Amino acid sequence: MKPSQSPAPRSAEPNILGTAYGVVLCVMLSVIALQAAILPASVWQGDEYDYFANIREHGLAFLSDRLLHWSPRPFSEIVIFAYGTLANAVHKPLAWIFLALTWLFCAAIAFVPFFRRSAAPIPMRLLIAVSLAAIFMLGHPSADLFYWPMGTISHLPVLAAACGLILLKISNTLSLRAEALLLTLALASSEAGVFFGMLWLGMRGFESLGGRRTFPLGWSRWLLLPTGIGLCVFTVMIFNHRMGGSGFPFTPTHGHIRASLAAAFRPFLKTLFALQPDEMSSGSLFTRKALASGVVLKAILTGAFTALFMVCGIRPALRTLMAPALALSGTMYLTIAAAFYAFGFLCCQRNETFRLDFSILLVLLLAAGLSTILSEKFRISSGDRKRETTLQICALAGLLLFTGWKCGGAFRTCPSLSQVCRWRKPLMTASGRQACRQGLR
Repeated sequence: MKPSQSPAPRSAEPNILGTAYGVVLCVMLSVIALQAAILPASVWQGDEYDYFANIREHGLAFLSDRLLHWSPRPFSEIVIFAYGTLANAVHKPLAWIFLALTWLFCAAIAFVPFFRRSAAPIPMRLLIAVSLAAIFMLGHPSADLFYWPMGTISHLPVLAAACGLILLKISNTLSLRAEALLLTLALASSEAGVFFGMLWLGMRGFESLGGRRTFPLGWSRWLLLPTGIGLCVFTVMIFNHRMGGSGFPFTPTHGHIRASLAAAFRPFLKTLFALQPDEMSSGSLFTRKALASGVVLKAILTGAFTALFMVCGIRPALRTLMAPALALSGTMYLTIAAAFYAFGFLCCQRNETFRLDFSILLVLLLAAGLSTILSEKFRISSGDRKRETTLQICALAGLLLFTGWKCGGAFRTCPSLSQVCRWRKPLMTASGRQACRQGLR
């Protein structure tokens, strides 16, 4: 009888890498889960009480007045109007339910098209999507953007649409229909979305005039939808009486376009480099420490995504990255200038958080460009297992380092739950509770 032969030894590398991917995914999902666990503590601000009382008193007339004379945001205004109508009907705020549904909708907009269309391996697609979702919530104030109903529905869809466009662009899977629908959502959500959408469409127009048409002429009709909506909303926004900034204290930039554009340059540069504003309430001040840590953290993040993109084959042509980069940068700059023009100062936390998350999308574009350059320089192919393993380890280590750094800083500076309750309690004992009783009676 022949002795039984032992099976050939299997390489432990795939199992170790699979475990490492699982650990990083669990860390990122834990960050998202912890952020979602705070949703039941979300509350209204004064805007909801005033808005929903006007819904009860004036109905659709109030909605049309908002759209034409105050807030040219068709999508977000209609959604918040429906939410206010429901809250008035059931006599309950339903804030966390509304926010949870908004989160799910925006996550689907940002990541599902990329997950379905990208040719990258499924674990890498999942890691990119989950990591981005977690990173958007880390490193800067997030209350106004993620936990305030009226702020969330106005700005989070724009961030989601921009994220969806960038992910599809760098993976070379952006169809004209998807581009048109995502741009339409951004344009109809907020003024920042109008800046982003019009800049994106403008760059597309320059590409066509330059003879670099990347799509059949017949398919270009899809872009007529966001172009028409963008022009209408932009026209209303320009002739909107609110842009005069009446009611705010006078400053050298208040109501002056040129002065506002000039004043926006330094805050724009700081937003490019930093992640954490020093002032938590307004989100507009950056210390040297914040700038230094932001540069280091964004360098870590750039390296991690570059390594990940090199492994999964995300290597877009460099010329295709210029238009998205200019659209993102231009939006950041114009939202700062618009704040100086309308209010005379940088306002508010949600806008700063929005810009900082846009800077993460710029990091994504930079990483995609570096992936293309380095892959061509070192001639990296899918058959080089040793180099691929090294790149994957670097990518996972970078993502863990970034997350650990920001989570550690958050735990060191995070107030206790009792402090949070003490801060919130005065808001709900005097005018807050009275307005709530009147608004939901």
